[in-house]
Amino acid sequence: MRIIADAGPLISLSNTCLLWVLEKLPFDFILPPWVVNEVSLFPRQTKHYKLSALRISDYIGAGVLKEGDLGQRGEEIARRVQQIANNVYFIKHRPLKIIQRGEAEAVALATLTDHIMLVDERTIRLLLEDPLELRNVLQIRTGARVSMDHERAEELQDIVGDVLMLRSADIVAYAYEEGLLSKNKDYLEAALYALKFAGCAISEQEIRDYLYG
Repeated sequence: MRIIADAGPLISLSNTCLLWVLEKLPFDFILPPWVVNEVSLFPRQTKHYKLSALRISDYIGAGVLKEGDLGQRGEEIARRVQQIANNVYFIKHRPLKIIQRGEAEAVALATLTDHIMLVDERTIRLLLEDPLELRNVLQIRTGARVSMDHERAEELQDIVGDVLMLRSADIVAYAYEEGLLSKNKDYLEAALYALKFAGCAISEQEIRDYLYG
């Protein structure tokens, strides 16, 4: 099974020293070209993120993380996804830019493979699963009234279709269930909270569900 990875989950796993989980799982983790740049090339120019970039680069070099080829069709889908997504929501007639190139490439590649995507960012998840709820979230974030182009939102969903979106926390919880982590639930709890604080969009209730559900 191929899982298309966005940059966020890889950075979260790297910063929490949990990248090793990926090589223990029976999945192919595929990175779109721009995501490779985001996680292993661009961050090397900064002292803050260089270590994370080097860690991820090692996993790419070892073949645990594989660079995917979008092809012409994938590039067309990525451009279309980014163009539509960034013209769905507006504040005072000005469009809100809500996804970047790497996210658009990940969505495009997911639609062309097994329709499974690894993404920690809440925005892209809601955009594809519940665009009305995303409008509410954006209004809270910005403190302004956000209008929505419903036709564009529907067009985007038609292009992408059904994509199963996993988070870094889901991957780690699965590894725990498979016996790849310590059997001590304190370890799982600590790992899930570490990922949450590293940027994974998981609620405390979801963490409790994983621990006691």
